[in-house]
Amino acid sequence: LLSDYKEACREAVLGARERPLKASVYFGLLGGMYACYYTNPDDASFETSLLETSNRLALLSPWIRSGTSDGHIQTLVKLRNEGRLRYASLGVASLTYYTDYDSESSLYEARCSAISVPWSELPKRMLDVGFVGRWWVLDHKMKNFDINEEEFKHLPPALVATTPPSPQITEKNERLHQESWKAVVMEDESIELDGIQKDMDTP
Repeated sequence: LLSDYKEACREAVLGARERPLKASVYFGLLGGMYACYYTNPDDASFETSLLETSNRLALLSPWIRSGTSDGHIQTLVKLRNEGRLRYASLGVASLTYYTDYDSESSLYEARCSAISVPWSELPKRMLDVGFVGRWWVLDHKMKNFDINEEEFKHLPPALVATTPPSPQITEKNERLHQESWKAVVMEDESIELDGIQKDMDTP
C-alpha cells in the first residue's frame, strides 16, 4: 500500500513538471475550495448576524427605516422565534431555509415523513446563502437600511433625478460649517495696518 502511494505521488510530481499550467490550475482550485470550506459560515453566525441587524434597526425610528430591510428582518425574527429556521452546510457554502413546523413539535404533520415537504421545494424556501464568511442575502437586504424609500416616492422628477453629494463633498461642507463658528483671529500685521489706516483717516 505504501509503495502504491509512493508511486502515485511520484507520478503526480512528474505530471506537474510536465504540465505546470495544468498543475497550477488544479492547486488553485484545491486552495480555493479549502478557503471556502474554512470560511464557510455556520448557523450560529447567521443567528448572530440576524440579532445584530435586528438591534441596528431597533435603534432607528420606524419613519426612517428601509421597508425592505425591516420587512426581511421581521420575517426572519418571526421564523426564528417559531423555531422554523433550518441550516444546511454544503461544505463550501451554507443554506438557510424555513420549514412549516418547529423541530420539537409533536404534531403528526411535523413527524410523518410521508407528508413532509419534498427537497424539490427547497429553492422556494431558501432564505439566505452563506459563502466566504458572509450571508449574502442578509447583507444585500441591509444595504441603505436607514433610508425609507417611501419618503421619496412623491418627489418631483427633477429631485428624483438629482444625485446625492459624494462623501467628500459632504465632509467638506461639514468642515466649513464648523469653521464658520470659530472666532476670528487677527494677526499682528493686520492689527498694525488697521491702526495706521485709522490714524490716516483721523483729521
